[in-house]
Amino acid sequence: MGFDLGLMGFVLIIAALMMLLMRWVFKPSRPRTGRPDHGPDADLGLLTPIRAGVSRSQAISIKNQLSENGVRCSLSRLELDRYDVLVFRPDLDKAGEVLGG
Repeated sequence: MGFDLGLMGFVLIIAALMMLLMRWVFKPSRPRTGRPDHGPDADLGLLTPIRAGVSRSQAISIKNQLSENGVRCSLSRLELDRYDVLVFRPDLDKAGEVLGG
């Protein structure tokens, strides 16, 4: 009834190979990018911020005003109570006119 070190080494090698295999199989297919930047230098694709860093109530008010005038818009939450109001680039001039500047 002795302790077999060879068997223990074999089990540890198999466990290590299984861990490497699992790590390779379940790794993310794309790198994690996190949240996009905000502000005028942010790359938001087709959207452009028309107002940046406004409070929630102001953002909802601006969004309602733009929507009533036919401008498609969206809100992006930055912090607990700070939002960006985003519009599509072709609607940027119309949104500026609606908001008065």
